[in-house]
Amino acid sequence: MTERYEWLTDGMSPAYGMEYTTRLRRDPRVILTFDGLESAANRRWLENVVALHGARRWLVPLVCDAGETTAAAAAADVGVAVETQHRRFAVGGQVLLTIPGDPRRSEVVTISAVHPGGLTLTEPLVDDWPAHSVIAPALPCWLDDTPQFSRFTGEAAPYSVTFRAAAPMPLAEDFGAAEYRDIPVFEQPVYWSQDPEYTPARRVATLDDGIGPILLHDQGGMVLPRIRVEVTALGAAEIAAHRGLLAAMSGRHHPIWVPSYGADFRLLAVASATALDVEWSGYSEWEPQENRRDIRIERYGQPPLYRRITAAAAMGGAVERLVLDAALPAGFTAAQVAGISFMALCRQDADVNSLRLWQRGVVQSQLTFEGCRHGL
Repeated sequence: MTERYEWLTDGMSPAYGMEYTTRLRRDPRVILTFDGLESAANRRWLENVVALHGARRWLVPLVCDAGETTAAAAAADVGVAVETQHRRFAVGGQVLLTIPGDPRRSEVVTISAVHPGGLTLTEPLVDDWPAHSVIAPALPCWLDDTPQFSRFTGEAAPYSVTFRAAAPMPLAEDFGAAEYRDIPVFEQPVYWSQDPEYTPARRVATLDDGIGPILLHDQGGMVLPRIRVEVTALGAAEIAAHRGLLAAMSGRHHPIWVPSYGADFRLLAVASATALDVEWSGYSEWEPQENRRDIRIERYGQPPLYRRITAAAAMGGAVERLVLDAALPAGFTAAQVAGISFMALCRQDADVNSLRLWQRGVVQSQLTFEGCRHGL
């Protein structure tokens, strides 16, 4: 199952000036896609529902926020016990109750109040629901296109069905607590299910009139890295935090500092409160440049530190000294450091994000960032 968000950003990315963007949608459009395989009676039921219900409105569960009831609920009850924290249960919204493995048994009810441990309903339940029944928020949607049912056999049919939300779905925005130079830092864990990718790209124009020499012109005058990462969110809290970050970035609208995910410097010693001695890498042969001078210092068991390199010098042999813009904390030692990587100010390269649900409580999302020109 995939939950996709579509924002809309307008803006300018001039070759020599700073970037400017405008957010055109307050809330993203939401598209829900399900892949499945049904056979026998369930396959016939599914095709009948799709064929006969047609273009009318559907109620589609937000499977990313599905939970289990923590206690049984009897018919005529007006409350359901379920953990609501980090899930999109909302007053006035609807929820779907069902039993795993029994899709024909379901019930839709409307929420009148949301509590930390349960929901109050606007009308009594019609059926009895045992503990561990599945409960999920339900979103009014349109069928985006009529699904195709492949005839794997006469009884079984694989399918893919896509729904488009009938109205914008507000998402709570949350960059998280990490911040550097008044701009958020991307600090969500990357689980390396797919290797992060880093490209030190530049905005280069090729001038070729076909009869003379080919000329290349570096329009940006700085590295504009391209960084691709795969995020895996485990559990309702991490899924909600990741969704909040996506909402805060709003596609290409808002910039964020993104680390390179490489061991860009190997720390040898702490020279002073504002200087680090690192293994020679050739960095001191150039002046520190934008998108290649801000660093993330990862520490064991402590929050990372963010600093700017203001100068670098070769100290002879295999050592370079980095001068930092601010002092390191008292008691800081090289043994505390797990790694040092560059950070670049980036925006997402597209206005679309997708959450891919592998199973209830496990979501993957691929993010691609592109460096932007800035004067920070």
